[in-house]
Amino acid sequence: MSELKKISTIFAAATGILAMTSPAYAVDYPHYPSRLSTSDDAGMGSFLANGDYIGVQDLDYDGRSTVTRWETDYGRSGECKATNGPTNDWIDCNYNFAETGYLRFKVCLRNYSNDIGWINCSDWSRWLSISDGTPRA
Repeated sequence: MSELKKISTIFAAATGILAMTSPAYAVDYPHYPSRLSTSDDAGMGSFLANGDYIGVQDLDYDGRSTVTRWETDYGRSGECKATNGPTNDWIDCNYNFAETGYLRFKVCLRNYSNDIGWINCSDWSRWLSISDGTPRA
């Protein structure tokens, strides 16, 4: 076999392996890069522009819920809640936002049985484009 054919065969095999493994990374990290953690790392929140998803993940058996709070620059606001303890999986709340707007979010903990308000909140994210997730200039 010629040297060129050997190199072509190795390249094709390597490309095939990479093509098979890359979707796993997309599934493992669907909320990157717009992700924040509570100040004690007990929960995470995210925004995914593709599909208008707000995500939340509870990471600690602390008796508190993890909540991603969000607001738009055109007056809408809401919460995406993980109330069943740490499942090590994201809960995705799907919204229909105006694609021309901007959104920001923060993630907090809350004890709904003994409501003492928001606990260990992150700072607000930067304002993000709803259409593609890029920060406002």
